[in-house]
Amino acid sequence: MNDLRHDLRHELAECIDQGVIPPYQYSYPPRSTYRPLAEGAWNTHDIWAEDLEAYQVPELNLYLHVPFCRYKCGFCNLYTVISTDEDLYDAYTDALCTQIRDHAEIIQARRLRTVYIGGGTPALLSTRHFEQIFRTLGEVYPNWRSTVEEVAVEATPDSIVADPEGFSRLLDLGLTRANIGIQSLEPKEIREAGRGQAGEDVIRQAIAIVQERGLPDLSTDLIMGFAGQTTQTWRRSVDELARLGPTTISTYFLTVRPDAWFSRTGAYQYMWKPELYERYDYARQVFTEHGYVQEGSVRYKKPGRGGYVQKVLTFHGVPLLGLGVGARSYTSVLDYMTGSVKPSLSEVSDYITKAREHRLTPTTGFVLTPEEIVRKRLVLDTFDLDLRELDRFGLDAIAGEVDAVLDAAEANGLIHRVGPRRVQLTPKGFKYRDILSWMFYSDHVKGLDREYYEGLHHANARARKNMGTPVRITGITNRESA
Repeated sequence: MNDLRHDLRHELAECIDQGVIPPYQYSYPPRSTYRPLAEGAWNTHDIWAEDLEAYQVPELNLYLHVPFCRYKCGFCNLYTVISTDEDLYDAYTDALCTQIRDHAEIIQARRLRTVYIGGGTPALLSTRHFEQIFRTLGEVYPNWRSTVEEVAVEATPDSIVADPEGFSRLLDLGLTRANIGIQSLEPKEIREAGRGQAGEDVIRQAIAIVQERGLPDLSTDLIMGFAGQTTQTWRRSVDELARLGPTTISTYFLTVRPDAWFSRTGAYQYMWKPELYERYDYARQVFTEHGYVQEGSVRYKKPGRGGYVQKVLTFHGVPLLGLGVGARSYTSVLDYMTGSVKPSLSEVSDYITKAREHRLTPTTGFVLTPEEIVRKRLVLDTFDLDLRELDRFGLDAIAGEVDAVLDAAEANGLIHRVGPRRVQLTPKGFKYRDILSWMFYSDHVKGLDREYYEGLHHANARARKNMGTPVRITGITNRESA
C-alpha cells in the first residue's frame, strides 16, 4: 500500500507539472462506455422503482432534449440535427409530451428539483411548443412552478435576437435560467468555430435583451484553446464578459472529440498545451475581482443569483430523468439512453413514432455496480464530499485505493481534510480537478472508454485517407469522455 501511495503521489505531481489537460468530467461513467442492452432486458419503470428503493433519494432532476439546430458547431459532438421544419417541431413536441406523460408515475414519486431543456437549440421552438411542454408538466406535476428550483433552457445568441418577445414569454412561463453559448467575443475565433451567425454584435445584443427582461440567471461560456486564439484575444474576451456581467460564467478547455466535425475532417488544429492553464488563472483572477465565486472547476457565479442547480444536484447523486431523442438518464441502477446514439433526421423520426406508440425502452447504457456508484460520486463530487455518504454503497471494498488517491491529492495540495471524513477541493484542486477525477476511474470504465475512442480514431483515419486528407489526431487522448 505504501508503494501505491508513493506511485500515485508521483503520478499526480507529474501530471500537474506537465500541465495535462483531460476533458471536463461532467458525467461518470461517460457516454463512451455505454454498450447495447439486450432487447427487452430493461423496463424503465422497474429501473426507477429499484433506484428509489435502493437509493432512497426521493428527488429528481428532469432533462428534456431538443435536438434541433440551425447550424452545427465544428467542435460539437452532442445529439443535434440541422432542421428549421416547423412541422417536425410540432411532431417532436407531441412525442416529448407523450413521453413525459408515460413517465408520470416516476416523476410523481419524487420531489422535482430542476427542469432543464437542452439541445441542440431549444430556443428554436415556438412559444406554443414551450406552452405545450409546460402545460404537460402541469398535468403530471401540478405545482412544479412553485417547487422546482431551476427552470433552464439552452439558446444561441441569434435565436434570442431573432425572437426577443418569445423569450419574454418564456419568463412568463417560469424560466429562471438561460444558457447562451458564446465561446468567444473575438470575431475570427467565432467564425472559425463555425459560429459565424453569432457574431460579437449579436452576442452583445442577446445579453442585453436577456438582462433587460430580468432573467434571474444568465449563464454564458468561454472556451480556451481555439485555433488562432492568443493570450491577448483570450484576455479581451474575459475582460469584456466580466464587464457585461452575466450571473454565471463557465470557462472550458476546448476538447475536439473524435465524433465532432473538426476531428473527422482533420482540418482544424487547436491548442492543447500546458500554457492554457495560464488562461485559466487569468480568468479566475478577473472573475473573482468582479465579485464572482467559483462554484465548480469550470464555473463562476454571482453569489445568491448565478449557478447551475441541476449540475450540482446531479454531482451530489440526485438522479436525472432524460427524455427526448439522445437524452441520457442517470440512476443508481443503470445509466441509459433510449433509441439511437447517432443523430440523424431518420432517427428523430423513429423516436417520434416510438414515443407516439409508447414503445421507447432503454437500448444502450452502463449497469451500475455498488463500486461504480461510489466511483461516480468520487469522480464528480470531490468539491465537497462526506465519505460517510458512500459507506452504504460499499466504499470499504475499494477504501485502500480511494485513501491512496486522496492521500496523493492532499500531498499535492488539491484537497482539504474537513473533519474526520469530509474532503473539499482547494483552489489548486479546482484547477486540476479533472486530473484528480480521472484517478478514480475503474479499470473497467477506462478500458471501455479507450476501446470506444480508438475505434473512432481508426474510423476517422480511414475516412480521411479515402478523401486524401492528411491524418491529424493532435490533442486527442483516450481519456476523452462524452
